[in-house]
Amino acid sequence: MNVEDFHTFVVVAEKQSISRAAEKLNTVQSNITARIKRLEAQYNVQLFYRHRHGVILTPIGVTLLKYAQKILFLIEESQKEIKYSNVPMGTLKLGSMETTAAIRLPTILSNFNETFPKVELSLETNTTEELIKAVLMREIDGAFIADSASSPLLAEIPVFHETLELLAKNGKKSIVSLEDLKDQKLIVFKSGCFYRKKLENWLLSKGIVPQNTMELNTLDGIIGCVKAGLGITMLTRAVANQMDFTGGLTHYPLPHETGEITTYFIYRKDIVKTHAFNKFLELLPQITKPVNTKIF
Repeated sequence: MNVEDFHTFVVVAEKQSISRAAEKLNTVQSNITARIKRLEAQYNVQLFYRHRHGVILTPIGVTLLKYAQKILFLIEESQKEIKYSNVPMGTLKLGSMETTAAIRLPTILSNFNETFPKVELSLETNTTEELIKAVLMREIDGAFIADSASSPLLAEIPVFHETLELLAKNGKKSIVSLEDLKDQKLIVFKSGCFYRKKLENWLLSKGIVPQNTMELNTLDGIIGCVKAGLGITMLTRAVANQMDFTGGLTHYPLPHETGEITTYFIYRKDIVKTHAFNKFLELLPQITKPVNTKIF
């Protein structure tokens, strides 16, 4: 079967005239008639009734018209897909720590979505530990994590630096020494959170064993509980500054080796890099932030 035969058939059906169809297709009437006869011979049916004013579809012609239109539509769609195959599209599955998702990613995701509207973005928030597992298991394409993943299977791009701070309720008894931390409850994310591990390890290195821990799933919950005086936490300065708009927290700087970390974007080295993925990598430098250092 010839695609042009179907195209000619559709035009004749629309114009209800061999002569008008020939005019639209810029050809002679004999070519139009030949193509219609070829289709009728292939299906062994009559597609048109002829009368002195033109032609009209037979019942079987009406049926074939529906399929001919679908065939032409699919051909046109396939041509578009091939023509625009270099345009980023499809799904891009990303992962991030909640702190990064809340503070660093909104701008870059918004810019990416505006620039590449055909790409469907999805974002999963989780702990660094769980995000590394998700990337390794190919559940997501890439993720923003705290510190290096240290895996030979993963590529790592340092995206920006963060400064960690110890946070406590504003107005409560000031923390002036490590002794003041001994009886403090830790308000933290679930196990697997890099910031929680960082806080626990730092306290242990100072001979302080946390006695009580309260696990929460959201930044709002952690900040709210610390403001209420339930305990202390460790978060990035960027998060603390943005979420402490009422001034309810006291910010304590930490030693450089504890307080300065790098956030990485990780992905499997053997990932099939789609156009969408490559374009996302190109946008990463836009969220690079400088390091600010203070000593506790």
